[in-house]
Amino acid sequence: MFYPTNRFWYPLVVLAFLSVAVAGILYFIPSLRIYYETARLIILGTLGFWFALGFLDAATIPGRKRFLVERRADRIFSQGFRHHVTLEFHVRKTLLGRFRVQVADHAFESARHYGMPYVGEFRRGVNTLSYRIRIARRGLYPFRHIYLTAFSLMGFMRGIHRISCATDVRVYPDLKAISRYLLLARKSHLGLMGVRKFRRRGGDQEFERLRDYTRDDEFRHIDWKATARNQKLIVREYEMNRNQSVLFLVDCGRTMTATDETRSYLDYAINGSLLLTAVAERQQDRVGFLAFSDRVLRYVKPARNNREKIIQAAYDLEAGYAESDYEGAFRFLNTVLRKRTLLILLTTIIDDRTAEMVHAYLGTLSGKHLPFAVMLNAPDLHRSLESPPETLDRAFYQAGVADFLLWKAELYQKLKNRGVLVLDTLPEDLNAGIINEYLRIKARNLL
Repeated sequence: MFYPTNRFWYPLVVLAFLSVAVAGILYFIPSLRIYYETARLIILGTLGFWFALGFLDAATIPGRKRFLVERRADRIFSQGFRHHVTLEFHVRKTLLGRFRVQVADHAFESARHYGMPYVGEFRRGVNTLSYRIRIARRGLYPFRHIYLTAFSLMGFMRGIHRISCATDVRVYPDLKAISRYLLLARKSHLGLMGVRKFRRRGGDQEFERLRDYTRDDEFRHIDWKATARNQKLIVREYEMNRNQSVLFLVDCGRTMTATDETRSYLDYAINGSLLLTAVAERQQDRVGFLAFSDRVLRYVKPARNNREKIIQAAYDLEAGYAESDYEGAFRFLNTVLRKRTLLILLTTIIDDRTAEMVHAYLGTLSGKHLPFAVMLNAPDLHRSLESPPETLDRAFYQAGVADFLLWKAELYQKLKNRGVLVLDTLPEDLNAGIINEYLRIKARNLL
């Protein structure tokens, strides 16, 4: 099927307007009426010629069967990062050696294309074009079609083809942060991520390796013999306790549907869980994962080298508007966990009912396991108290915010009194905060 372009319609409209004007003048002026029939035949002939020219031009449009398309994309997409996609068009047996095209790939609501749609020329043979795409939400994205518009020789007509080209893309959480952490860990530059060093209690005799000295190292850990041999400062690194268990409990209920300018609180929780999984794997700990809302959604048993399984379990999770069932989640944990485990709950508390459940169920676990509650806070609430109120409504609003923060502080104190570790953090500060707390737990042998 082909469609006229503006290059065909604009001259036709002008020609029709002039024809009507000329025909009207010849018809209504008696002295010129003898030329009316001749002018009418000329006008009809011109319009017929124009339509015939358009149909002949349409015959030069390559048909859909002349195109074969292959799409190449990264095997794994990371949420919020730009990834390259390459489209390879095989054009065969066309009347035109070169022709103008416009190409658009399959679009999604949460995706942004850079370099698409493409406007240019194709030729017979293989034509390759690439663009970048950034997808803001995790999940499975099935690319199914490519929309190609091919223009005729003179540009009067165009053919719009929908070409099948199936590719399934899985968008995973922020894996780039894990790569950055591992790179900085190898270079002993974790301070750039806000990760602090902790002095270990009773573990300094467990030697692990020698490495180059950094500014954060203690002088008492310098190995002077190795320093003399290498003509540079070398320090001894000591290992923490290993083979311990860590389990993430990620709340996927209504409170985690909140978003900031970039992503949801659930995205921050999953990204933080995966980053800490990489940290725990370096300590040779066993890591597990449990996601729940009104029921248990996913469960990965704690084990070593479990990162890939956790990524596969978490990449398509979405926060719903159901009320989170803490009782069911902790009842499930009691049936599957036997060994003492660091239980890291990532959630947001905004009401008394949720606060009571978290206090009740985490408090009862403090003897058997080590509960650790990570609470994500809305940045707007804290920032609203930075400046004095300018109006009476603003003063009432700030008073409400202050009362809410005081209520949360009392809740945190109650949790701490029952042996629950608490981290109160903004979403953007979660990664560094949760890593520092984990390293502090390991250094002080709390688990």
